[in-house]
Amino acid sequence: MKAIYFEQTGDAQSVLSVKQFDKPTPKANQVIVKLLGSTINPADFFFISGTYRFKPEFPQIAGLEGAGIIERVGEGVDLPVGTLVSFFSKNTWAEYAAIPKDDVMVLPPDFPVEKASQFSLNPMTAWGLLERADVKAGDWLFLTAGNSVVSKLIIQLARLRNINVIAAVRHEQSTATLTAYGAQVINVTQHDLIESVQQITNGVGVNVALDAVGGETGTSVIKCLQANGKLIIYSRLSPNPMQLYNSDVVYKNISISGFGLRSYLQSKTEEQRAEIIQSLIKIIGDPGFKMEVAASYALDEYKEATKTAAESKKGGKVLFKF
Repeated sequence: MKAIYFEQTGDAQSVLSVKQFDKPTPKANQVIVKLLGSTINPADFFFISGTYRFKPEFPQIAGLEGAGIIERVGEGVDLPVGTLVSFFSKNTWAEYAAIPKDDVMVLPPDFPVEKASQFSLNPMTAWGLLERADVKAGDWLFLTAGNSVVSKLIIQLARLRNINVIAAVRHEQSTATLTAYGAQVINVTQHDLIESVQQITNGVGVNVALDAVGGETGTSVIKCLQANGKLIIYSRLSPNPMQLYNSDVVYKNISISGFGLRSYLQSKTEEQRAEIIQSLIKIIGDPGFKMEVAASYALDEYKEATKTAAESKKGGKVLFKF
């Protein structure tokens, strides 16, 4: 089978290659999936550079998310061959992958492939962040990296719950799309973030902020929160640290926490995870719910694909399609 792999950590453009590997065979509690699509996420670049929470084992096939059809099953697996599944697991930039059964999310056979390829990471993250935020109808939710895929999912989910959303962006071309999804947009290259939030919320501030950036942005976000507000940090797009002033936290009784998807899912029972998956299948499967795709590539086009994913300002996902 063909796969994209690397034998040392570093920049994706420098260390990735394509070659033929032996097709995997299933071990106990594994399924062999014939890939239909696989995403390129920020986590993939962290993994390739050696800065992700788990480390590569060389030679390492790249890719951490995908969707496909179960072709074979190992001992202890009762899923039928031919089932469409999505998963967040290693080795997905390949024609076939061996996936632990516990990482598999079963989807309806007619679920759109482009949405299935993105199902296991960002939608689950968006759902979990909204659950952790615990915002109610009429509350204010603030998003950094407003043009990211996660933010676009959160905006659409929040709109279904009548939650007010403010999204911070750096590129004006994002404004029309995010506004159509239901957010109020602040271009931080043109407007002061703190002043704009105060103006939009009539001086009250936001109930909860979800920060994917850190650095100077994260520092400013704390000042946008109202009394008893919450800051939830779920990514680290800026290489710079966030500055924390005790007075900003203490005087408003602000709480700060982190969110990691795997830990969130591990905190759920099997029944709770199944309920979340079914809820998202229903919501995301609706043709009116948008999951944009910026571009699709074959495995051999990995250099162009990773370059597009790293530089894309469109906000949609870049996919490998099979």
